[in-house]
Amino acid sequence: MASLQGPVICPSARAKQAGVYTVPVNGPLMKARIFRSELWGFRGLSNNKMKMGAFTRQLNARKCKTVQCTFSSSSNDNGSMAENFNENDEDYVNSSVVEAVEVKSGADGFMVKMRDGRHLRCVHNNPQGGHLPDYAPHPAIVLKMEDGTGLLLPIIVLEMPSVLLMAAIRNVQIARPTMYQVVKEMIDKMGYEVKLVRVTKRVHEAYFAQLYLTKAYNYYTLVGNEAECVSFDLRPSDAINIAVRCKVPIQVNKYLAYSDGMRVIESGKLSVQTPASDGLLFTELDRPSGQPCLDTTEFNLVRNMLIAAVEERYRDAAQWRDKLDQLRAKRNLRKFT
Repeated sequence: MASLQGPVICPSARAKQAGVYTVPVNGPLMKARIFRSELWGFRGLSNNKMKMGAFTRQLNARKCKTVQCTFSSSSNDNGSMAENFNENDEDYVNSSVVEAVEVKSGADGFMVKMRDGRHLRCVHNNPQGGHLPDYAPHPAIVLKMEDGTGLLLPIIVLEMPSVLLMAAIRNVQIARPTMYQVVKEMIDKMGYEVKLVRVTKRVHEAYFAQLYLTKAYNYYTLVGNEAECVSFDLRPSDAINIAVRCKVPIQVNKYLAYSDGMRVIESGKLSVQTPASDGLLFTELDRPSGQPCLDTTEFNLVRNMLIAAVEERYRDAAQWRDKLDQLRAKRNLRKFT
């Protein structure tokens, strides 16, 4: 997987993209260990500032120019203001969420593990993506481009956003409201509605996303031919979770998709036949040769711990955490004996 032979999917990009996105030779997953520790995007938090701008949206031209609120998590305070908003911007491609639970890189190449137990072996769409170093499985959110290319964009995240996203996709009911449900209700109460979500750029190993809100149309919000529109910079894991709950489009910057995207070259078969969904978040993960799988056990412990924490059952969460620590200690002991 050191080099990619054959045609590369990369349609023409507009000239303005050349000065905006700089893609290093190493892809965004090259430094997965570092990225995981800095995943929340809070490097240089003391330098973050709220930036306000104004833009209005003309209904006939579908452009926004009213108030814009942008929260920048970049370490250099280089938060960008949104330009004219157009749902059909040719620089963006629609995408859908793939039911993936984790990604890893090893001797078999870059692998995406699906919720149903299948494994997808992938290679970089970009020939200069290079060879990915080996690293352990990481929870991830994977977007599939809906432009006919089938490219996948894996975004490494923490366990909590990944579990909550799968819960939203599978319509799993959680006893206590999650942060994303609260945000959705707040937006509705303030008279706004979520329009769409975009994954806009990558700065070093961190992806950025933007959430677009519009004021619900009525006699009082329409002034002349204009309507209020607001956008926020968010982590992709948060923005995508909100988009799925609000059932709005998720778009990816076209240049980003074709430079960082992965192409599926092999789809592994199911190791164990998974029963039909019974409303549970996860039913059965693959078990090679029918033997107990430590990875499956570890994933189930992490899932149970996070769900208990979300439901504020902290005593149960602590017990699941202790069991998880014991399992990992035993596994590490086996490596050195």
